[in-house]
Order: sequence, then C-alpha cells, then structure tokens
Amino acid sequence: MSQHSGITKPALQPDDIAMLHAVLREWCQEKSCEIGSPDAQHVARELVSWFECGIRNRQKLSGLMRHMHMEVPSAANARCEGSLTAAKAGRLACHDG
Repeated sequence: MSQHSGITKPALQPDDIAMLHAVLREWCQEKSCEIGSPDAQHVARELVSWFECGIRNRQKLSGLMRHMHMEVPSAANARCEGSLTAAKAGRLACHDG
C-alpha cells in the first residue's frame, strides 16, 4: 500500500496495470499520439486517478478516455486538441461511484 497525504491506497496489481495500459494505448491510437508524449502522460495520470477513485470498468474508462482531449496541443503532437470535458466528467463520476 502507498500513502500520500494521509490517504492509504492499495497498490496497483499487474492485471490493473495491464488494463490501464491497454486503455491508454487505445486512446493514443485514436488520437494519433505517441504513448510517451506529454499529452499521453497527462491522460495516463487522469486514467489512474479515475481508477483509484473507483472507476474500475474497462469500458467505462475507455468511454471517458475516448472523449479526453487536450486544451492546448503540445508542440510534439498538435493533433491532440480539444477540451478537458471528459476529465471533469470523470472527476464527477468519482462522487457517483
């Protein structure tokens, strides 16, 4: 278990990591982003946050990720454009369970 700011979270298991990585790879493919790009790293952080918040269903995570875009395109990949609407929706979903 890891501890951050007094909150204890269980460690991610290998199956969890594999599923999260697959969802991120799919998003990168759909958005034509390199998996190591700053945009993908940002999206990966959001994905892990949603997972830790309790959204564990691959289809639900994929649905949230499908609509995840970056507000400002990175210099490395200008094709990842849009808004962070899905990120906001995902945070709200944390409260819905």
